[in-house]
Amino acid sequence: MRYGEKIFGLLSLLAQTQDHRQKSEIPAAAFSTAILILFLSRQPSLNALDQYRGQGSWRRLLRHGMPCGDQIANVSEVLDLPWLRSVLGQMYRRLGRNKVLTALRGHRLAVVDGHEINCSYRRSCQDCQQREITVNGQKRIQYYHRAVIFQLVGDGFRFLLDFELLRPKEDEGTAALRLIQRVLDYHPRSFDILLGDGLYPQARLFKLLRRHHKHAIVVLKDDRRDLLKDARGLFRYSRRSTYREGHTVYCCRDVEDLRSWDSYPEPVRVVQSIETTTRRERIAQKWHYQRVTTEWVWVTTLTAAEVPTRNIVFFGHERWRIENEGFNELCNQWHADHYFHHHATSITAFWLILFMAHALFHCFLRNLKPALRAGRTLLYWAQQILGDLVADHWAFSSA
Repeated sequence: MRYGEKIFGLLSLLAQTQDHRQKSEIPAAAFSTAILILFLSRQPSLNALDQYRGQGSWRRLLRHGMPCGDQIANVSEVLDLPWLRSVLGQMYRRLGRNKVLTALRGHRLAVVDGHEINCSYRRSCQDCQQREITVNGQKRIQYYHRAVIFQLVGDGFRFLLDFELLRPKEDEGTAALRLIQRVLDYHPRSFDILLGDGLYPQARLFKLLRRHHKHAIVVLKDDRRDLLKDARGLFRYSRRSTYREGHTVYCCRDVEDLRSWDSYPEPVRVVQSIETTTRRERIAQKWHYQRVTTEWVWVTTLTAAEVPTRNIVFFGHERWRIENEGFNELCNQWHADHYFHHHATSITAFWLILFMAHALFHCFLRNLKPALRAGRTLLYWAQQILGDLVADHWAFSSA
């Protein structure tokens, strides 16, 4: 926490948190800081955090008594979300000035992707989405929340910048458009290439990016698209480039100036990569080798003169950073696979503060000496933080 205050001024920023209560006895800063501690100590719920309310370090940190879990849940419904987003924006700018978020092969990359937080057949709110599921031959209504997340990908570091919940009966593309527009309004220089999966080859998304002089690289996998059909027909006449990286051999083809996308007026480029990886597995004391071949196709607004084929393939695979180092880590190690409080504003507030804790934790580890980090996992350091909380060793000045 001292490191976060020194580098980002994080506690000072959270001290300015506001909410929409008329008469508040406990300042909003106490709640936002308590949620930050909830994530840094990897507590699975607000009830688990409640067990440590009696420790003296809380009053020294919050300048107030520790609010109970019910109070945190209730106040999270009225927290000022624009201010929490601005705190993340100030952390992003500091990371840029400190040369932590740097360009990757000469370009600033961003990834946008959807994530389903949780689902239930019983618990619901007015902002839940609904779907019909057949269970044991009976149709049941399932309630769930899905969100779109925006992540910046740098050379050796990634930063979760913003979060947008889908509204009832809204598709992921509409929420993503709203999220990208907000990032372009407040952080127009944060990226120049946007990466996305097979849900994002949408004309409205490409038009928005090109209006702001940005580019896109998204997966193209819908065989019904005329664009993909035409590209496959032209691949056989295009020049093939082959190269090897590690255990994988890449066979790439590149077609430019395609105009088969009726809803998008500008020409696009389609890149195909057929990748053959040699995997080995030990069975009955013997090594067995197996070749696995996969095909990837991307559509992009970048020309070959701007970014060569090999870099397009590299950037396309960087999209998995949000899956592997984003959703996977947050759900399995940060307990983000459920609702801490089932309310649309609360869910957004908790995830925005989770992004702050995630960035603070990884920035702190980057500054530890290599000898300290050697042989120790991220979970080890998370347990050290939790151990200090349990032992009440979190020392803060009363000044």
